[in-house]
Amino acid sequence: MRAKRVLSFVLALVLLVSAAFAAPTAQAVGGKLIAITYDDGPGPYTQRLLDGLKARGVKATFFMLGQRAQNYPSTVARVYQEGHQVANHSYSHPELTSLSDSGVKNEIQTTNSFLDKGCGKGTSYLVRPPYGSMNHYTAQLVGAPLILWSVDPQDWLYRNAETVKNRIVSASFDGAIVLVHDIHSTTVDGSLAAIDRLKAQGYEFVTVNELFRRRGRSLANGGSYSASRPNGTDLGPVKPPEVSVTPENGRLRVSITAQQGASIYYTLDGSDITQTAARYTGSFLADAPCKIKAVSAYNLNGGRSETVEKIFTKPAASTPAILVEEGLLTITCESPGATVYFSYTGASYSGGNQIYTQPIPIEPGTEIAAYAGGENYLNSGRVQAMYSARGTFFQDVLPKSWYYEPMDWAAASGYMNGVGQGWFQPGGQVTRGQLAAFLYRHAGLPAIETDPVGLFPDVAPDRFYTTPVAWAWEQGFVQGYGDGSFQPDRPVTRQEMCAVVFGYLRSLMGGVPQTQPLDYTDRDQIAPWAYDAVASLTALGLVNGTDGAFNPSGTTTRAQAAIVLMRVTELVESLDEDPGDNGPLPSPDEPKPEEPSQPEPPDTPSESGGEGTVALQAPKAKGQGLG
Repeated sequence: MRAKRVLSFVLALVLLVSAAFAAPTAQAVGGKLIAITYDDGPGPYTQRLLDGLKARGVKATFFMLGQRAQNYPSTVARVYQEGHQVANHSYSHPELTSLSDSGVKNEIQTTNSFLDKGCGKGTSYLVRPPYGSMNHYTAQLVGAPLILWSVDPQDWLYRNAETVKNRIVSASFDGAIVLVHDIHSTTVDGSLAAIDRLKAQGYEFVTVNELFRRRGRSLANGGSYSASRPNGTDLGPVKPPEVSVTPENGRLRVSITAQQGASIYYTLDGSDITQTAARYTGSFLADAPCKIKAVSAYNLNGGRSETVEKIFTKPAASTPAILVEEGLLTITCESPGATVYFSYTGASYSGGNQIYTQPIPIEPGTEIAAYAGGENYLNSGRVQAMYSARGTFFQDVLPKSWYYEPMDWAAASGYMNGVGQGWFQPGGQVTRGQLAAFLYRHAGLPAIETDPVGLFPDVAPDRFYTTPVAWAWEQGFVQGYGDGSFQPDRPVTRQEMCAVVFGYLRSLMGGVPQTQPLDYTDRDQIAPWAYDAVASLTALGLVNGTDGAFNPSGTTTRAQAAIVLMRVTELVESLDEDPGDNGPLPSPDEPKPEEPSQPEPPDTPSESGGEGTVALQAPKAKGQGLG
C-alpha cells in the first residue's frame, strides 16, 4: 500500500494546484457524473455491496484480482450481468514495473481468462496497476487503458464507515474517479452512505467507460486516466431497447430498436447476455414459448442498458391441413383445442372467416384459405388450396400462378397426376420416365407391340413409366444409353424435352412444318442433335425463351411440361380443323417459371398412376432424344 499512498498524495497535490489556476469549467449538460471503483475483490462483502448498488440504481466499476475472481466466479458473473463494469487489477497484486515482460503479461492475461468465465470471451477490460505503479514501457506491455483515481478516502487505513463516507463526499467533484476496496465491510457501508449523500447533491454514478463515453472522450491502450472533468458534453445514458412482437404464420416476428449508435444483443432462451450473445441485425422469427432478453450497449462491459425481458408462453398453433375429396372439404389441425378459421371464394361462396367444425360440401371453382388459433395459441401460418372448376384439388397450384390453367388442364385430362394429397410440385423437375408417361397418356394409352419387361434393366416391370417408356422407344423418339440403361429418374433438360416432343409431333402429324432461324442469345449452346427440334417448336409457338435466351441445359419443370402439352393439343386440334394450314401458330408468352406459392411437401410415394417424386440432379449425358 506504500506506493499507492504516495501516489494518492501526489495526485491530490496536483489536483489542488490545478484547481487553483484553472479557468472555470462549463457545467456538463446532463448533470454531474462520477465513477466509483472497487479494488482487490471480489470478496465476502461484494454480494452485499451489489445489493446496495442495485437498490440505489447505481453502476460501479470493479477492478478485480485474478486470484479472487477465480474463487468467486458467480460474483464476477453477477457484477457483469447487473451492468457494472468488470476490470483487471492483476492476478496477485504485484508492482508491475518490478516484473519481467512475461511476468507482466501473465498477471494481466491470467486475470482476463478468469474474468472471461463470467463475461464471455472477447470482452475487453480496463486495467488498474496495483499501487498505481506504472511507466511507459510497462503500459505498452499491458495493452489496455490504465485507470488511476482522483479521490482516495484511504478506506484501507480508516476502517470506519462514517470516516470513509465523509472523506469520499468531501473530496468528490464532477468527473472524479473514486478509489475504494470492497474487501472491507466498513467500505461497503461507508461507500453506500457516500453514494446516498452525493446523489442528493445531484451526482449520477456511472462506470468508468460511461464516464468517458458520455463526455465524448476515448480511452487509448497504454494511456492513463484519473478523471474526466465536465466539458459541456453529455451524450446521455444507455437507454433500454424496445422489444415488440407480432404473430406471423404461427411464429413471432421480433423487432428490437435502440438509440442511435448503440448495438443490441439478445437471447431467446432466457439465458444471460454475455459477449457471445446474438447481435441484432434486423427483425427475425422466433417460436413460442420463449423468453427474450435484450440490452442496448455501446460496450457490453460497462456500457450497457438495463436488461429488457419479454416472456411468451403461448405456443403457435399448427398450420391446418386442407383436403378435398369427392366434393367434401376437410380441415384438420394437430394442435389440441385450437380453433380453425377458414374462408373461401368462388362458385356461390363469399369471403369472410368462419369456424370449421365438420366436413363441408364444396363446389368446384372454390379457393380455400385457413389458419388455426384460439385463446391458448398464437395464430398459425395461413394455408391456401384450390378446388378447380375442373374438379382437381390443388395444394400448390393456385389461380394467381401463371401455370394454373395448363396444370389444371393437364391434371383434369389425366396427363399429369400429383404426388398425393393435392400436391403437384409445379416447380419440380421432370424426369425421363415422367415425360414418357405424359406423352403416352396424351396419346390415349395406345397398345404396344414391344414387351416392356426386360427392355431396359433399370426400368422395373411395375412402375408407372414401364409401358410408356416401351411405347416411346417403339415410336423411336426415346432411346437408352450405351450401357443399355434408360435412367428413368434422370431430369430432362429443355433441349431434350424439345427433341422428344418434336418426335412425338412427327408421329401425330406425319411431319412438322418448315422451321425458321433461331434468334435466342444462347442459340450456340443448343446441341446439334436438338437444334432442329428447338427451332421447330419455337416456330410453332410451343416453346419460347426468357429474356431472349432459351437456356437449353436448364431442367424442364412440371409446369413447363404442362403448358407444352396444352399447346401441342391446341396445335393438333387447329390442324384437324384446317388441314391446309400447316404454318406456325401464334404463341402465348411463356412467363418465367415461378416457385410454387406454397412450400413443397416432403418426398412421398406417388398416388396410383402418378409420376412419382422428382429427382433433383443434373443430367450427365447427351444424346439424341432422351438418350
